[in-house]
Amino acid sequence: MPLIDTVTLLRVADRAAYQYGQLKSVMEAIRAEGLGYYFDTVSATDDADVEIPTEPVYEEVDEDLLPGFAAKYGTKLSGVIGGMDAHFTRKDSNGDYLQVGGWDGYLWDNDERVSQYFGELYFAVVGRYMHAVNVFSEGDDEFAELEVVAGPAVQFTDGINYGDGDQLNPANGTYFAATQLKVEVVSMGGTNLDLRLSVKDVNDNPTTIDVTVPGGSVPGAVVNVGGTSDRFLDVTGADFAPAGSTGTVGDTMKVKNLKERQIQL
Repeated sequence: MPLIDTVTLLRVADRAAYQYGQLKSVMEAIRAEGLGYYFDTVSATDDADVEIPTEPVYEEVDEDLLPGFAAKYGTKLSGVIGGMDAHFTRKDSNGDYLQVGGWDGYLWDNDERVSQYFGELYFAVVGRYMHAVNVFSEGDDEFAELEVVAGPAVQFTDGINYGDGDQLNPANGTYFAATQLKVEVVSMGGTNLDLRLSVKDVNDNPTTIDVTVPGGSVPGAVVNVGGTSDRFLDVTGADFAPAGSTGTVGDTMKVKNLKERQIQL
């Protein structure tokens, strides 16, 4: 009895993640204050006959419309998680589970990751976080800002990080799986800029990786750092690459996560 292949599992996970992400966007939009929350609207009447019966209820409504609650109780998306768990707990000819550890066990064993949106859906349904090492961020996360200053030198401004890569870190929105990086140009002169980034790898070990930002790159241009197997948890510093080009004073760029893949229906 075969275990599901990674292409099929990730296709299922990405579809669920996309649907949850759309639901989350809609919920955030309709929870916006607009012309006034329900509570504020009735409170502004200064009429006890309006306020006493409505304010407690309306405050609850204002704080409702949460995507996790809606996904779990207003849709059948929980079946995506439960159905796969039922597959994982089937037994092979030796009487062993097809997959120990459920979703997290499968992703860890196969070196794969699911979207943050799937992780949020999982938490809403199961009531516990997935492991962060199995979940990639859907954010546009800034790890550092770099600027070439007089000297010349590279001025480094630290940004976020994804934690220490511990296998048991929860995917709670603070910790994520290590990611490939990209350099996003803010402003750039006409000369190439060869950078050496100091980074933390998937095991939180310090290392370095080089990247060249072409001279004349327009604002918003993106240069990927390394390849898909070069994934990092943090950027801790930057300097010019040895024997490389030092760019132009005023060159400014941001180092961000390169999203692992685009989820879709």
